[in-house]
Amino acid sequence: MVGTLPFDVVNVYNLTRKVTIHRDKDTKAASALVRVGYLPVSPVSPSLAVSLRMLELFYTLCLFKPNLSVEAFAKASLPPLFSHCSALSDTFDVYLALCRKVDAHVATELGHNSPDYRVLNSCPPCNYELEDEPPLTFTRMFVADSNNSLKRMDGVGKREVSDTCMFGESDYYLSKEYVNTFADEVKARPPSKNAIDDGGEEEDFEGDWVDEVHGDPTNGAPSTELLECTKNWKAAAHDSLKKIWNAFRESGYFATACHHGFILWVVDMIRSGELAKYPLAMVAKALKVFGPQWLFGYDIGCSFSSTIHNSSLGPEFKEKCCRTCMNAFHGYSHNTLCQQIFHPLNIIGMGLEDLETLERLFSSSNQLSSLTCYMSSYRWRVFIDLFLWQWDHDKYQNLATMLHNNYLQALDILENKASSFKADLQALNITEDDIETYLADETRHLAALGTEKEEDLHAVVYVDLLRKYRETSAAYENSGTSFRLHIPEDYQFLSDTTSYSVNLSETQKAETRRRFLHEQASKILFEVVQISTVMGITHCWQPSDPEYLQAVEYINTRKYRQALECLHKLVVQQLFELHKMNLSNTGYKMQTHISNALQRRSKAIQNAVNAYNIAAVALNPPRDMLDWSKVSHYTFLNQFNILQGTQHSVFDQPWAKPMNWTLMKQHHRIARTHEEIIRCNVEIRRLHTLIVDEGKHFDIILAKLADSPMLGPVTDYVRRRQAVNSLLLARINQTYDLEGYTSERTPGTRKGSANMQDDPNSAATTPPQPTNPGSDIGEDEDDDEFTEEVDNVLDFMLNMSLQ
Repeated sequence: MVGTLPFDVVNVYNLTRKVTIHRDKDTKAASALVRVGYLPVSPVSPSLAVSLRMLELFYTLCLFKPNLSVEAFAKASLPPLFSHCSALSDTFDVYLALCRKVDAHVATELGHNSPDYRVLNSCPPCNYELEDEPPLTFTRMFVADSNNSLKRMDGVGKREVSDTCMFGESDYYLSKEYVNTFADEVKARPPSKNAIDDGGEEEDFEGDWVDEVHGDPTNGAPSTELLECTKNWKAAAHDSLKKIWNAFRESGYFATACHHGFILWVVDMIRSGELAKYPLAMVAKALKVFGPQWLFGYDIGCSFSSTIHNSSLGPEFKEKCCRTCMNAFHGYSHNTLCQQIFHPLNIIGMGLEDLETLERLFSSSNQLSSLTCYMSSYRWRVFIDLFLWQWDHDKYQNLATMLHNNYLQALDILENKASSFKADLQALNITEDDIETYLADETRHLAALGTEKEEDLHAVVYVDLLRKYRETSAAYENSGTSFRLHIPEDYQFLSDTTSYSVNLSETQKAETRRRFLHEQASKILFEVVQISTVMGITHCWQPSDPEYLQAVEYINTRKYRQALECLHKLVVQQLFELHKMNLSNTGYKMQTHISNALQRRSKAIQNAVNAYNIAAVALNPPRDMLDWSKVSHYTFLNQFNILQGTQHSVFDQPWAKPMNWTLMKQHHRIARTHEEIIRCNVEIRRLHTLIVDEGKHFDIILAKLADSPMLGPVTDYVRRRQAVNSLLLARINQTYDLEGYTSERTPGTRKGSANMQDDPNSAATTPPQPTNPGSDIGEDEDDDEFTEEVDNVLDFMLNMSLQ
């Protein structure tokens, strides 16, 4: 039996508002609509359908314009009806599900469906290792960081007011259950005073986080001088730990990416800030999937290195010879000693990599922030996943250009900077060995910065104890006579009985104080004897002894230097932030944040100036005092000329001279440039080899699918991939033609290719991995009749697309 049914439809390509379909009794209305190019809003008894071509248009626009909303597209292309906007949103979800199913079938036919396939093969320069290629110091480099721009509002009273579907079909995401296995690796430390204030008043913190018992990435590290720079990171995060942030269900996402820009994994930050469990989960996943000797970049990589070693991942991390570092831009906010160890410019084998990949990713993904704030959890993940998918495709298309530009940058440095560097060395009559000596001396000086000799510290403690003992002893001797010699001004003659009862209380108080001072004097005397034994002092120092006078002078100088170094630090910070606030590209919110920090620091500087003046007057001879009004108007550090009196003065060190310091930095950069040339030679040849092998693999697959319904989708994928590969090959040949290119200009042979199957992208050197914990399979799913009908329609549409 054949029937005819009219349906309301939406199609941006024409003015058709109704369509008539023909179907028999065995064909459902939804299936009949798909045959004529429309996707129904509902799989059961649909009353409205949206054109598949229109959904494809919206899908394409979303890929290249992430902040295009459903509402904006609907207003531009549809009549202003709310039902049409809702229909477009619902059918777009189904359309994306259809695309994911088709992609899954294509991946199966190509052999790209093994566990962690995307992570192990998306970036050929990182993964496609060749036979007989020069060894690299780090087999791969990747970076991690968080982005709190893509927040999502929580429901009123923590209730979900929209759909509660879970999106678990993306292999970008690590599951919440997997991440929470590392929640107890690091405990939260008690809140401490805001490091930004430095003497100012701390703001009240009203936190209400669900995960507030868990520590941040710096809490797993010991408290050492090397890690003092992490206080600035915590202080910068202080303003984000306010109660107002509880309005968000997801406060952002935590991501990792290789240094070429390809995304590895993503984690939702749920009702929390940047906790240690997020980067630890990334490290744990990398230890399972990747081989040894990789480098993990993080803006607090210095302290997080200790966090890893103190966690359950420490033994495996050390066994695989992995290490952490900072990314280049954030690294300059760390203290100098920290930079000597963890900054990319100072790490052998890193080349010219800055590891700022995620800053570029976040700058681009922030386009989604205007859409994701009020989305459901399902669509929040879907749109982020869609953005990351397109980001990876763009990175692959531009991969050869990126390597080509890196090669040009390295050649330019060797051609221009290296020659001028050697000329400067000759002009100053120094050698590269001298530069290495300067670097070693600088490291030793920085390691000793802030330290004091043990004998000086003992002398300080000894003199302080002697002072306390003399003061306490004098107070004890005077306590017995003070009451007898003291006559109150309001003294009145009283009877014997009344006088006794009134004076008894005062006598008891005086006796209690006398006994207390006696016990205190005894304790201090015991400590004096102990420190005398340690220092080998045979007779007690007197105030007129030379040793005593020398120690007092050292104490006064010590207080002066401490006050001066504190003041120096605050002034430098203020100069930097004043400069930053006046930059043209600094946004309004950042200017407001900096302005608030400057107001707090101004009070801290005023307190530091007062402390400095007190310490300066105590010196012999006294030092010049500072005027707060002058200090607050400093614009250049060289105006702060009293810095020459610091204990760890560097003005007389050869490595601190401006010219030598510049040469030391150039020396590091040139050394990294030679490493960059080697890495680029390896990575370009890896990419070339993959393209050649992939072309052979595609020919084999297409021949096998000659009579298969999957031939069409696979052919479409292959044509798109080969079009991109042809662009990559053209750029690779341009790199081969560079005058300074120093490697082979032919493709190589992949490691283990003799034991590989037809797929050149299979991870031959990687053992089979367990199912990706990023998949949320196993989450509760609705098995009702409606869900079953949706699956049936999807299967039908998939079969249609394969015919």
